[in-house]
Amino acid sequence: MLQSAAGMLVELKRLVRYRAWARGHPAFLLSQAFDRERNLRCRFTDEDHLRAAAQWLTAAQDSQSDGGVAGRYQLNRGWTSSYPETTGYIVPTFLALSRAFPEAGFRERAERAVGFLLSVQLPDGGFPGLEIADNRTAPSPFNTAQILHGLTAWHRETGDEVVRIAAERAVEWLLGLQDPDGAFRRYAYEDRASTYSAYLSCRLAEWGNHAADRAALAAARRHLDWTLAHRRPNDWIVLAGFDEDQHGADEAFTHTIAYTLAGILTTSEILDRNDGIAAVAAAAERLARRLELSRFLPGLIGGDWRGRSGYACLTGNCQIALIWFRLHGLSRNLRLVNAALKAIDLVKLAQPMRNPNPGLFGGIPGSDPVHGSYIEGAVPNWAAKYFIDALLEKRRVMTELRTEPARLAATAGTVRGPIVPGPATAPTRRLNTVMLTTVRSQKVPQMLSAWRGRDIGKLTVVVEHPVTESAPARLRRHLRNEGLSWIATRLSAANDSAVEPAAQDGPPVDVPTYCRSRGIALLETGPIDSADAVAAIKALGPDLGIHAGAGLLRRPLIDAFRLGVLNAHMGLLPAYRGMNVAEWAALEGAPVGCTVHLIDSGIDTGPILAMQRVDIAGCGSIAALRDAVDRAQLALLGDIVGSIAGGRMPEPLAAAEPPGPQYFQMHRISS
Repeated sequence: MLQSAAGMLVELKRLVRYRAWARGHPAFLLSQAFDRERNLRCRFTDEDHLRAAAQWLTAAQDSQSDGGVAGRYQLNRGWTSSYPETTGYIVPTFLALSRAFPEAGFRERAERAVGFLLSVQLPDGGFPGLEIADNRTAPSPFNTAQILHGLTAWHRETGDEVVRIAAERAVEWLLGLQDPDGAFRRYAYEDRASTYSAYLSCRLAEWGNHAADRAALAAARRHLDWTLAHRRPNDWIVLAGFDEDQHGADEAFTHTIAYTLAGILTTSEILDRNDGIAAVAAAAERLARRLELSRFLPGLIGGDWRGRSGYACLTGNCQIALIWFRLHGLSRNLRLVNAALKAIDLVKLAQPMRNPNPGLFGGIPGSDPVHGSYIEGAVPNWAAKYFIDALLEKRRVMTELRTEPARLAATAGTVRGPIVPGPATAPTRRLNTVMLTTVRSQKVPQMLSAWRGRDIGKLTVVVEHPVTESAPARLRRHLRNEGLSWIATRLSAANDSAVEPAAQDGPPVDVPTYCRSRGIALLETGPIDSADAVAAIKALGPDLGIHAGAGLLRRPLIDAFRLGVLNAHMGLLPAYRGMNVAEWAALEGAPVGCTVHLIDSGIDTGPILAMQRVDIAGCGSIAALRDAVDRAQLALLGDIVGSIAGGRMPEPLAAAEPPGPQYFQMHRISS
């Protein structure tokens, strides 16, 4: 009770601090906890989201009289002052928007931003850190490098001589700061170096490549070597955090992780450094896996690649999506494109698309929810910048994928056919077979229908009943994600059902009813990997298990079966592990097929007993593709079970190659 009251007090104080009464604030704050899927339900397109973010960026620039872009819109006080650093790297974004929307005046906005930057350059060639209202005199190497990025883009676009001179002065100042080991420590907090300064040195590489400046390229090379020396065996790059606290805790925001990786990647591409590209690719795979497993990208990540926050850093989502797209461009990798699309979707959900306040409409909050620790309670300009960059790059990548020639199925590699039987053994008793499933899965009816008339042993079906969510928790979840539309949908469904009940075709709704109606032995359990469930299954004396819609199995349960647990997989192992692999293989132009294997503690890594390629030439849809592979895998699994029931355990096939990457659910593109 006291904890609940304390929590309410915290929320009330936050509402006061965020000026819940200000224009547009009530709707924005309500959206943080209610109807989170509103944008999805409203079917906003990528074009809608792009234009809204561009409009927010114009509002941020128009809020200032000096041509710079306001650093952020803060809920507690509104627009802040111009931010030289981020205005610098917004210049290339304005130029990209001018190409996307030629009549919208974005080139003129870039010119105004450049004018502001030239006006604040310091006599030594550096540029001030922080926002202009907070500092006009103290230089910042990192911020100077981001402004150099904008000047480089403008000079590349216009050949402006004044800008060239300003850029050269900035480069000369930066070169004078670099330490002999390649690091940049001077003017950093307590003169401590950070590896995210890779995003500083890559701007030197960029300028060096543009202006044929060998000194700038050499400095970038030295810093790349220094940064890569901080790479661990698990692909984590040490000192990627913002400050000493994060360095000490061995963690970093996704924002600075992305700075580090994007900096390494940019410099490595310019200098033809395959070691740098490989380091980024390995780390990017770790981040993609974290996104897929967590179903969001935690804003704070530790050196073990595990999430350390319940909030997302939306800027980091966009930056990392850009890295995934770039890696795909270097070496075709649709799994990374898939992750990028999901990361962008999560940002789109958080973007205020119907708000009367120009400081909120179209902007991207620092954290999601907005009270997260990264740029708490604010909408920063760099989040909108990277979101725009990511949407434009998504547009380019998807156009390229849609127009590329169809890829024919690869013919390389051996696809082993049906079964290599082991030596016959005279069964001393009938095989004790156990199917593992969940209450709503239809795998058991499908399998038994496909195997009608086949001896599969003495069968028991184990049905897992998942832990049920309480009604209040379910209501809170639906209201958070769907708002009042969920109630309307439920009422509509109830009315439709009352008018004309739908016909019940096919198998019964739940497995227990199906089994009882056919006299099949049944064991109902709680969570299937619980100690009680494992003990109950062991008591059956099981010989062979068949995975029939259950979840992941852990070692104690697997070990309960004398011969192991069989699984039919809709892909050719070991190359295609994980989810949606029939679609993935077809998309990547690889052979499509199915595999029967024994389950181990990994993901689709157990001994392979049989494989079969499936002809998909006549499949005109994903549903037809899945149906063809599903029919093949059921038949192949039936053959294996029949062989084992007849006393012949198939010999595992020798692995032709190491396990491939794990595939995750394929993104469904809506815009």
